[in-house]
Amino acid sequence: MRKGTLLIVFLGMVAPCTSAGTNPSLAAVLTPDGAIMEGISGSFDPTGFRMTYGPYGEPLFVEEAYPSREPTPFFEDRNEAGTWYSMGNGVNNSVYAIAVSGSDVYVGGRFNLAGGSLANCIARWDGNSWSSVGGGVNGSVRTIAVSGSDVYVGGYFTRAGGVTVNYIARWDGGSWHALGGGAGKYVNSVAVSGSDVYAGGVFIEAGGIPANYIARWDGSSWHALGSGLNLSVDAIAVSGSDVYVGGFFTLAGGVTVNYIARWDGSSWHALGGGMSGRVYAIAVSGSDVYAGGVFVEAGGVPANRIARWDGSSWHALGSGVNGRVNAIAVSGSDVYVGGYFTHAGGSPANCIAHWDGNAWHAMGAYVDNYVFATEAIDSGIVYVGGNFLCAGMAIVNYVARWVPDTGIEPSPGEASTSLHAAPNPAVAGTDLSFQSTGLSPLTLEIYDTSGRLVWMRDLGILPAGPHALFWDGCGAGGASLAPGVYFVRLHGAGNQAAAKVLLTR
Repeated sequence: MRKGTLLIVFLGMVAPCTSAGTNPSLAAVLTPDGAIMEGISGSFDPTGFRMTYGPYGEPLFVEEAYPSREPTPFFEDRNEAGTWYSMGNGVNNSVYAIAVSGSDVYVGGRFNLAGGSLANCIARWDGNSWSSVGGGVNGSVRTIAVSGSDVYVGGYFTRAGGVTVNYIARWDGGSWHALGGGAGKYVNSVAVSGSDVYAGGVFIEAGGIPANYIARWDGSSWHALGSGLNLSVDAIAVSGSDVYVGGFFTLAGGVTVNYIARWDGSSWHALGGGMSGRVYAIAVSGSDVYAGGVFVEAGGVPANRIARWDGSSWHALGSGVNGRVNAIAVSGSDVYVGGYFTHAGGSPANCIAHWDGNAWHAMGAYVDNYVFATEAIDSGIVYVGGNFLCAGMAIVNYVARWVPDTGIEPSPGEASTSLHAAPNPAVAGTDLSFQSTGLSPLTLEIYDTSGRLVWMRDLGILPAGPHALFWDGCGAGGASLAPGVYFVRLHGAGNQAAAKVLLTR
């Protein structure tokens, strides 16, 4: 984007951006996906950013140095050591938050359908099907934390299930509850430790008391953490009495901290020299603190967008990744990183990658767009949410599950089989070959890259064994579809498979 004056019109908001050096950076008002925060107005410096568009045509801003959104080519002979599976039909728009509790997976975002059923911005997956969570909330969900039977949710909403909650709420399994007067503005991150709930975001008061960008709820009232921070919070992680916070701030309690800080219950501390840029994600494992974001240095050490703090110094994770990190999940010595990148450790890894303590590994062929949320469980299963439609060769619709090759069988409704298209690329059509179990009706669906269903065929119950069907490259109305990438999905009670077809014409 060129320096100068830019008038941004976004959801009814007008935000003039004027000459570089006279206004705060545009980064201060961007969400992790590059959208301008709702309700923001004023002048901001766009230096270093370029404008692109999201899946629904909405303007998004990304750093100019970031890689292309196009997935890295996948080579069939790569050993990926796992498989991506869909979670039913997924959801119908972006997922920003995931939390796992037993067999339940809670996802939050800006969707209004989950598995085809109404679910306003938050939904629960029980391993087989999706369900709404108490009527949902009236604005996008940015963070979820689970403690026992309680689910804490933060975001851009003011009501949950009809209850006024102001940007943060608690679901007890049967109904929604406010946390006092809530926060004064958006909540980007929530973490729970015992009876304490920590919330961070862009607010400067919580429950009517001054609280600069972070606050603690003790079950009955809100409390500030000292004098707080000087700018917004994007990530919180708790370990014992320590609260680790990341975001766009440079001061914590008046101490220079540079985008990451630690609260010990009474005062703020820097983690070495901090980072060279914004921190979007934090995860704690034992004495190690992992931080991810847009920085290229941690404590003066070169560290590309991901780094580890051992309690006294910062360490790089190999050569890191080549674009923004939005999410980190840790399971034992395994670190799973999601964001907006095409390489990890110098090798292809599109938007999701795995660090085993010594080296980086791709996870499947690719995830085809931004990853905003990751959650790992002890078995090595990883749940991922974001702006993507496809993970590996499966059509997943914004949320997916990665299962490592350890003999774990997929849940009912997630069985995988083969689906191939030939020729591919295709000019006048392609033969779709697949397997049937012979146990249930099958459906073939074809989607374009925006997630729009363009063709569907109900196949009924086919005999067990191989089958083939010719697709002529036309849509449901019989008209030829435009050249481009299309996703083919086969599904039934005992079959789940996908393939990608390139129409060239």
